Amino acid sequence: MHRKHSLAAVAALFLALASPGAWAQANRSSIPAEDQGVAREAAVQNAARPLLQAARAKPYLGGYWRIAQPVAALTTIEGKAPPLNAAGQKALKQVAAERKAGRNPDPMDVCLPPGTPRSLLVDKPFLIAHAAVKVTFFHQVYHVIRHVYLDGPLKITDENRDELWEGTSSGRWEGDTLVIETANFNGRQWLDDSGLPQSTGMRVTERIRRVDGSTLENLVTYEDAKYYSKPWTARMTFKAQPASTLLVEEDCAEKLLDFPMKEYAPELPR
Repeated sequence: MHRKHSLAAVAALFLALASPGAWAQANRSSIPAEDQGVAREAAVQNAARPLLQAARAKPYLGGYWRIAQPVAALTTIEGKAPPLNAAGQKALKQVAAERKAGRNPDPMDVCLPPGTPRSLLVDKPFLIAHAAVKVTFFHQVYHVIRHVYLDGPLKITDENRDELWEGTSSGRWEGDTLVIETANFNGRQWLDDSGLPQSTGMRVTERIRRVDGSTLENLVTYEDAKYYSKPWTARMTFKAQPASTLLVEEDCAEKLLDFPMKEYAPELPR
């Protein structure tokens, strides 16, 4: 008889704990701070749920990629030279004069970051990590990392202005196209190997879409009134790389050892 009563008590306890209210009560802590932490975690999960659902409806851009054809000199999508104004032509002629004199003024030659989106033009693989609220580019070249938060149109104010090599990027989806706006450049990098200049006021808009399972297209619009007479757009195409691709170690500074007196960060025209 005692055994039957024990089994009945156990069964009653099990049924009581199986109810949602009982589990919620059991999950509560006797420490208020822990309860607050559980509440905050639940709030974060609830806020993230619609973002995750929206992300599942978009094309997945993640994986390893590489420029389809190396690009030394950018052209417009019409195949023409970028519309340099007088200041832009002067800056490009200065690069040509330096090279003719046997010097290479390319900032990348002294291991400075390639900038955005020049890092995509380098013929080396890169990884796109695609999450619901952020897309991150991990480059083999100089181990550059660029974060693109999917928080809508880019807003640059005096409070968040900070001149950077890669700039500040913000993204949003327009249908199946990821639109990335980047500004806050330091104006010391080139747009390509030919020496196309940039200024601190440059603004770059990228429109990235997945053409097929192994191809990405990036339409890049450059706006920089200091060096160009009007905005212009270039096309970049990338091919998927094997999942086994490695972003190998790369120590650019090693080559500077042959030039101990070489200036590390030369002043470039702005």
